[in-house]
Amino acid sequence: MAEGEFKCGGIKVSGKRVEINRKIVSRVTDELAPADVIGIENCMRCGVCSYTCPFWLSSKSSTDVPAWRTYEINKIYSMYYTAYGMVARFLRLRRLSNKEFMAWTESAYNCTACGACTMTSPMEVPNWYTAILMRRVLHLSGFNLPSAEKMVSNTKDTGNALGITKDQWTATANSTGLPVDKKGADTLYIPTPLEIKTGKTLTSVASVMSKLGVNYTVSSVISDPGYYAYMLGGFETARKVYENIAEAVKTLGVKKIVTTDGTAYFWLRWQGPKSTRMELPSEIQHITQVVYEKYKGGNVKLKKADVDTPVAVHYSEFLSRLGGVEEPPRELLRLTVPQFKEPKVPPSSDKLYTCGHMLELLDEKKDTVKKAREYVMTQLNKWGGKTVVVFDPNCKLSLESGVKDNQGSFKVIDITTILDGAIVK
Repeated sequence: MAEGEFKCGGIKVSGKRVEINRKIVSRVTDELAPADVIGIENCMRCGVCSYTCPFWLSSKSSTDVPAWRTYEINKIYSMYYTAYGMVARFLRLRRLSNKEFMAWTESAYNCTACGACTMTSPMEVPNWYTAILMRRVLHLSGFNLPSAEKMVSNTKDTGNALGITKDQWTATANSTGLPVDKKGADTLYIPTPLEIKTGKTLTSVASVMSKLGVNYTVSSVISDPGYYAYMLGGFETARKVYENIAEAVKTLGVKKIVTTDGTAYFWLRWQGPKSTRMELPSEIQHITQVVYEKYKGGNVKLKKADVDTPVAVHYSEFLSRLGGVEEPPRELLRLTVPQFKEPKVPPSSDKLYTCGHMLELLDEKKDTVKKAREYVMTQLNKWGGKTVVVFDPNCKLSLESGVKDNQGSFKVIDITTILDGAIVK
């Protein structure tokens, strides 16, 4: 970046300093809640958060300490929103250096936003969230990773992070047995781009919904819940997708939204409403909650699925740790998989390592993600499962990449495949 150059009107290098436009600060902080502000300001930079982060464990870099990102975001926040910070900015006692800002591009994406660092932080600092805010600065200022920007652009242009068009999505839905824009349905199933790309999960969903007797549909205009754009800094684009989902819910008249993606559940149930300040006019459930409720109500019976045993599990951090859904996934595994190698810790535990998650889709992060992924692969290998069950398509992609990289030798199966083979009408 040349000295004195503004990119997208947000960031300018002046010597060794980085000047930040006031407007970009207001946009970056536009969804901060009081709890976020308290967390950001209370970070003591003790570094305890780093010990549950596979990125720091593999690099030992100071800029990979989750609290480092929080401190960088706090500097921007305090310079414009606190009396001390404004005085310090005026006197040039607090600033963002060129060297620090150049480290943002790498550091911001050495994080899957899994939330383990927040659980281990003595002050419950939302370090996972400050990584996303850092990406937002990069997005708004024009310094985001090219592959990340491509996914945001795809979402803006086609409504899908992988660039899947409406016609392509509709054709895939029809070929996998999913009803499209069905009138009178009471449930809307929202897929994710990875699930549409492979198709297998969609076929399992159609079968599971049929066995459960759920009156459902998919929307021809919704092929992405929007969280990819959000996680990559494109908040406005993600919010637009969220608003489109709200409109589709009203148009179709459904009362419930179901997803098979743990991250989609977290976005639609928690982070989306926070970012848009608008609740969706429907209940949000992960498919495990739907099946578990039917089972508890005596509407369906479950048998053991036919899979290679023993069976281990990789829980979705966004479904359990950040989303708060623990018992349905764990209890369903106990009921449906033979020789279940159940972790001693709960699904939300910070002792469970994150996979590479959606970072696997970013070309610039392949080597870094591979090194960090070794921690979860080692953990799963230690448990000894021939099959590993996942609750999120990003997790499936990551663990399968690990197997291809010779970090493990197990088979990865989505929970929908297990449920399809276990539900008895």
